[in-house]
Amino acid sequence: MGAVAAFYKYGDRTDLAEKSLRGAKEAENELCAYLGRALADAVKPTVERIIPLGGVLNTTRDALLEEFRGENFQDDMSAFVTRDLDEMVSYRILVHARERWSWWAKRISWGVYTFFGVEAVFTVCFGFCNRILNRPVSWTVAVASFTISAIVFAFCFLCAGVMLRCHDKISTYRDKIL
Repeated sequence: MGAVAAFYKYGDRTDLAEKSLRGAKEAENELCAYLGRALADAVKPTVERIIPLGGVLNTTRDALLEEFRGENFQDDMSAFVTRDLDEMVSYRILVHARERWSWWAKRISWGVYTFFGVEAVFTVCFGFCNRILNRPVSWTVAVASFTISAIVFAFCFLCAGVMLRCHDKISTYRDKIL
């Protein structure tokens, strides 16, 4: 019976993903947009040195590359990284937590599906032995069935714990951003 309840809760990842990842993608998009604007602001002085106010590029390809290899551009980029390091780290942690959550959600879905199947097989086998063959199930078979069920259940429990940890990270960074 527990397998049916677990399958109902974790078998279909669509609803679970919607509830757990609500806002995570929005936060990622907002952070990405912010970092894009910040990077554009950081390289603006270099672009203004390359293309004067007239808007005509009067330089060669090599001179352009030298400008991007130059100390001024490196200083601009260094300032960007230093200033927006927290946002870049937050973005990476949020993306990683969402990916890990999805990875473990797949595992728990298949684990619950396996748990459901194992329980169904043992229920049918025990019923067949008791009702049709009129023989009790041997102690060894009963212990083996409980052991297999316990291992699959422990795997599902582990998956749920890791998913909760990832969800907590997502919630923390999502709330920090939004």
